[in-house]
Amino acid sequence: MELRKAAESTAESISSAAREEAERIESEAAQHIERRRSALIRDKEAEYGTEARAAIAAEKHEALQATLVAQTKLVERVLERAKALLPQLSKSEGYLSELSRDLDEALQFVQGEAAIVRCPPPLEEAVRDTLRGRPNVTIEIGANDGTGFVLIGAEGSVTVDGRLESRIDRLAPSLAIEIHRRLGEP
Repeated sequence: MELRKAAESTAESISSAAREEAERIESEAAQHIERRRSALIRDKEAEYGTEARAAIAAEKHEALQATLVAQTKLVERVLERAKALLPQLSKSEGYLSELSRDLDEALQFVQGEAAIVRCPPPLEEAVRDTLRGRPNVTIEIGANDGTGFVLIGAEGSVTVDGRLESRIDRLAPSLAIEIHRRLGEP
């Protein structure tokens, strides 16, 4: 009987050790699974966060691009409208009074040499009045010369473009910046 008790005691002890080992293995496995699950969740959250940030950045970029395109079109329309008003402006008293000064400044570039001044018919009288007494300057009237004048020195040595359209074209970058700045103001 003692042998039996010893065997039962040994069996019980082995069983108990086996249960403890199984519980330990099960606990370690659960901890390992939890660590793997947490790591996987962190990785997926990071991946999805990166994708979300990239998607948000792409949307912001597209929105900014659409805004810039719209603003650029607006600037183009403003400049086109300004150019459409030039024929009317070229007939104004203010412009005609400045035309004489502008022609005098342009003539300084040819230093008294022969020159040609081209202008449209509506400016002919004002240009002729300004250039009266300057026999070395020829006036050419043309319907397609825009608004303002173009002065050409002897043999094309100098060209002074005093057309209002050209002035707007030269000022276009500065005007565009100012228009964009004002669009951004609240």
